[in-house]
Amino acid sequence: MDFSDESTQQRRRHRRRAVELEARVRFEMREMSAVAENISPGGAFLRVALPDEAEWVVADIQLPEGKRLLVNARVRWRRTEPSGVGVQFYSFLETT
Repeated sequence: MDFSDESTQQRRRHRRRAVELEARVRFEMREMSAVAENISPGGAFLRVALPDEAEWVVADIQLPEGKRLLVNARVRWRRTEPSGVGVQFYSFLETT
């Protein structure tokens, strides 16, 4: 993915790209469907209704060309309408 677009100013460390990627989010023993609406090398916005107590998750994001991103992530902020969370990537996990 190319993150070099200079068209918008953002306060984030990394530029985000608008996407619509299928994802799964795991929190404790629960797993739920999600959609990544934007993504950068440092994080993503995931459209998912997570419980308030969810501070750390494992996100499995389906990338283009059959690739996937499996990452431990920290919930940094929440949105209620539509529901979702901004996550910061913490550590990348190996995929098979």
